[in-house]
Amino acid sequence: MGPSAGDRAPLPIVLLVLVAGVLAFTTDQPLVLGALAAGAVVLLVAAPGHPGRLLLVGALISAAAVLVLTPLVSGQGDLVLFTIPVPPPLNGEITAEELGAGAAAAARVLATVALAAALFAWADPDRMLAGVGRVAPRSALVSALAARLVPTLRRDARAIGETARLRGIVLTAGPRMARARRAAPLALPLVGSALERGLDVAEAMAARGYGEGRRTRLPERAMDRGERTALLLAVLMAALVAWGLVSGAAAFSFFPAMGDVVTPASVALGAGAFAALALAAIALRAPRGVGRQSGS
Repeated sequence: MGPSAGDRAPLPIVLLVLVAGVLAFTTDQPLVLGALAAGAVVLLVAAPGHPGRLLLVGALISAAAVLVLTPLVSGQGDLVLFTIPVPPPLNGEITAEELGAGAAAAARVLATVALAAALFAWADPDRMLAGVGRVAPRSALVSALAARLVPTLRRDARAIGETARLRGIVLTAGPRMARARRAAPLALPLVGSALERGLDVAEAMAARGYGEGRRTRLPERAMDRGERTALLLAVLMAALVAWGLVSGAAAFSFFPAMGDVVTPASVALGAGAFAALALAAIALRAPRGVGRQSGS
């Protein structure tokens, strides 16, 4: 069967995003950052359910803002391309070096946001928390409870609001301050229901022996071919990033004079990063059979 949103084993995608994130924050090479951003967008867009469209639009707007603002606040570079009238303390002399730095920063913003969104679009959040729970069980428990807090409170608030409406309290009409005053008394039963729910959760955990003896785990599905392929690509990308950092392929300087953007090393590093992310997206999109169950 085909993949569902958020049902993939977390290890391949977490490692892939981690390695790509390291590259994004350790290089200033515009070509590499552009290729990395393109690969991250492919990885996000390929996720089931087409998630993160609004997030991607927001990332593009943020990247465009960084691209526009960087030359105005930098004031560096030797090759002046044009001058625009701007009020102080902004700088109106736009240089090629400033535009290059802005483009690299914009690509970094886009890559970072797309990678973070792709992580949560592909990986199974419960399996991610289970993995965290093996090394930090209390932190994983707090994260799991917090992740379920907001939807639960929203559902309780909706139910309390419906009850109030049946009793003649109109919460959606009138000025904003009047609506706030009418809704304020409903906060007390909402807090009360949240506290009562917390006590119920604590009692359920105690009844199931939380904190007593050795913890048990549910059996997990073994990684399928697509996930193993993505894991292999993540390892290969990690080796490529290590080579780029050691060899200097990831290094770049914008000021006072911008270096060469297109070099054999930067092409190899950028192409390798894009290929790893794009091929991982293809591998994770591939249909899979029913996974085997492996004991813990």
